Amino acid sequence: MGLIEDAKEAVRLVQKIDNMELYRKILDLQSEAIELIEKLKEKDRTITKLKTALSLKGKLICEHSAYWLKNEKNETVDGPFCTRCFDVERNPCRLVQKSTPRQGCETVQCPNCKVQFPNFMIADYLSKH
Repeated sequence: MGLIEDAKEAVRLVQKIDNMELYRKILDLQSEAIELIEKLKEKDRTITKLKTALSLKGKLICEHSAYWLKNEKNETVDGPFCTRCFDVERNPCRLVQKSTPRQGCETVQCPNCKVQFPNFMIADYLSKH
């Protein structure tokens, strides 16, 4: 049995012996166990995110105000990624093309941090891929 199932079984047993103080203590312990499990899951997600970022760190090249994933022949295989999101949050967030007819130029934007800027090189790459 898992931790939560054990706690539920303890609650059932305490209910049978009709001890309210013990019943409340068991419920408190059950709540704490659930909180700890959620914190552990969040730490696991953070570890996975950091491992991904670390594996990408050595492979990303900053060109034209964005990060690009290049292969050993220096060919672009993925990107562009937001420099702010990767540098600050270690989040490889893909930039997307955003048209701005009022300005008469192509812009790109990060869907995560919402930073947008004119960049013909990135917009040209995105329009082809």
